[in-house]
Amino acid sequence: MIWLVWRQFRTQALVVAGLLVVMAIALAINGTHLVHLYDTTVAGCAQHNDCVSARAHFQAQAKWHNALNLLMLAVPALLGAFWGAPLVARELEMRTNHLAWTQSVTRTRWFLVKVAVIGAASVITAGLLSLMVTWWASPHDRLVDSPYSFFDQRDIVPVAYALFAFALGVVLGTIIRRTLPAMAATIAGYAVARYLVSEYVRPNLIAPLKASLPFSLQVTGTGIGATIGPPQPNDLVVSRQIATGTGRLVGESWENLGEFNLKGNGTAVFTGVGRCPNRIPVSTGPHWHTIPSTQAALQRCIDSFHLRQVITYQPASRYFPLQWSEAAIFVGGAVALIAVGLWWVRMRIT
Repeated sequence: MIWLVWRQFRTQALVVAGLLVVMAIALAINGTHLVHLYDTTVAGCAQHNDCVSARAHFQAQAKWHNALNLLMLAVPALLGAFWGAPLVARELEMRTNHLAWTQSVTRTRWFLVKVAVIGAASVITAGLLSLMVTWWASPHDRLVDSPYSFFDQRDIVPVAYALFAFALGVVLGTIIRRTLPAMAATIAGYAVARYLVSEYVRPNLIAPLKASLPFSLQVTGTGIGATIGPPQPNDLVVSRQIATGTGRLVGESWENLGEFNLKGNGTAVFTGVGRCPNRIPVSTGPHWHTIPSTQAALQRCIDSFHLRQVITYQPASRYFPLQWSEAAIFVGGAVALIAVGLWWVRMRIT
């Protein structure tokens, strides 16, 4: 049975293996150059006071970054659509299942062997691709220092995504019994599952931490802005709120907190919060916003309201625990889907 599955699948497997080899060679050559460039320019740029130009030059050289991130997002869905969905659906469409299931091989063995062989190929493909892209992008990721920005495209979770997408394709193909509709449904279903987990499950897989931080406004040449963020820039923000000293929430973020109306005579009203008790000096000069007394008066106004930013966040140190936790969810979902597919093949298909 394994030999039969391999004969049916070998063309696709060999094509993908060839593409992986070509990609591995290209990434190895380019990635070695990027590692050397990072070590010789970006790593020591602070000593030469040229970090801005060094970072810009490095990012210009890492021109494959966006394309590889998109590839990592697309590959699990493609594996589910092209390898998972046709696994049973094509047999049902062509009615070859009547021949396969009337031989000495039972439906259960036929289904499980096909799922095991092609599912393993999906996992290996996603795993090798994730390994290559994670290594190639490591200098760029160190430069950006925002691990949660690339959470879906690095390390462990792409492998779990691929297994889940494959299992979803198998089940939808078994139920729908038509290859093309099953492929479309697989891509759509996988996208919905990924969205729900990333938006609503991932931030709460581990109880997030909460921090109460000072709130401040800054006067700039283009207006007045706020700095609202987690304790460290590379933390994952779950929610951000602005509250008064009594705990009353006055906004979810700076954008919907309200306008800070500063008039020419120096009076100011913070919409939704209150009127500033002091005047804020302004002038008509091009650099009035850089005058220290203006910023100091603005901060005295904000301090009078006793505003705090309340940040709920996942620290960067939880990156790998969250990776393993989310991977476990998708692997568990894949196992459940395969069980549903097996039951459907045995009980619902005649």
